[in-house]
Amino acid sequence: MTERRHLTTRRGVVAAMGFGGVTLYGLWAAYGVAPSPLALFGHASDHPPGGEHGAVPGVGHAGHGVATGGPTADDFRRTVANFVERFSLPDGSVRPRREPAPTTPGGGHAGHGAHAAPSAAASGDAQPVEAFLLAEKWYYEPAHLRLDRGETYRLRMMATDVSHGASIQFGRGGRMIRLRPNREATLLATFARPGSFLVYCTVYCGQAHDLMQARIEVV
Repeated sequence: MTERRHLTTRRGVVAAMGFGGVTLYGLWAAYGVAPSPLALFGHASDHPPGGEHGAVPGVGHAGHGVATGGPTADDFRRTVANFVERFSLPDGSVRPRREPAPTTPGGGHAGHGAHAAPSAAASGDAQPVEAFLLAEKWYYEPAHLRLDRGETYRLRMMATDVSHGASIQFGRGGRMIRLRPNREATLLATFARPGSFLVYCTVYCGQAHDLMQARIEVV
């Protein structure tokens, strides 16, 4: 009597299934929504690729981008509207700047005991400059962020309607962040070189999903 093997034990079928899985993952990665290979085996990391401690090419350091509790969607919209109004440039870009150091209260005229308080940057205790990015069908606000090379930024992000994503492309590397309604995500980064970096949505959010893009310009 001839022994009949089950279909799934045949080498051709197993090889075809393996090849199909690899091909599917490749297409998924090309679209920008695939997890890293380590994530598939339970070793996911929130650090961006590219070097020690998650350093991204062209970026001095970057934070985790973890979503936390925060303002409501309406509060975040108002915050972003104020941010855009305050830092908008004539070309339509938004360039957040560090606040000037306050002078010491109680001083008189210059040369008569008055002096400016040392800045945080000079003392080495500089706080990151805050920048904001709102995600909504089917756009980012602001659509054009202009940042300074060598400055440290805390990028605060939120989706205000449905889930979106933000993939920030740093040349050969990138950083993907999941954005959810009423959950603020933050990314701490210092850009080490000038350039223009694309931001696009990585979570399907409707018919105009493919057009949802923004730009970070480092000068």
